[in-house]
Amino acid sequence: MVSRVRGGFLVRIRLAPVLAMVFAGLAWSGLSGASATNGESAPSRKAVVYVMPSALDSPGSGEGSSVVVDSAHNGREPQVAKIYQELQHNKGCQPFSANMVKAKADYFLLLQHGGGRGNRWAVSNKAGNVIASGESFRIGTAVSDACLAMAKDWKSLQPPAAR
Repeated sequence: MVSRVRGGFLVRIRLAPVLAMVFAGLAWSGLSGASATNGESAPSRKAVVYVMPSALDSPGSGEGSSVVVDSAHNGREPQVAKIYQELQHNKGCQPFSANMVKAKADYFLLLQHGGGRGNRWAVSNKAGNVIASGESFRIGTAVSDACLAMAKDWKSLQPPAAR
């Protein structure tokens, strides 16, 4: 134990707990860094998904396409935020990173809320080619189906060693 007088107050510092925490932190950082240097390959990057606010929005990185601002269409409740929520919490969508910047996207997800009549969805790649489409009554199921289609396509684009 070390005692110091600082500003008229006696400050006592117990060195053992402080040193134990410092050494534990160093050991932990050394262990986590060791796995990357033992010849294990780093995981491949996640594919990025952009949710298109409407069918009028074109996929790709056109001008003025940086961030979604409004997605209301024909007086229906906007569903873009709900779709992003499903992408983040759906277990089948974990290999993907949801992003609101169109220029960073590998895939574009268009999901049209049917207002009680089902939800239609389509997924395209960067080139604008539709890779899958479908329909589901629940938004969560539609997003899950879209993620399955994107995962299949993403896996086909990876080199054989990364699969």
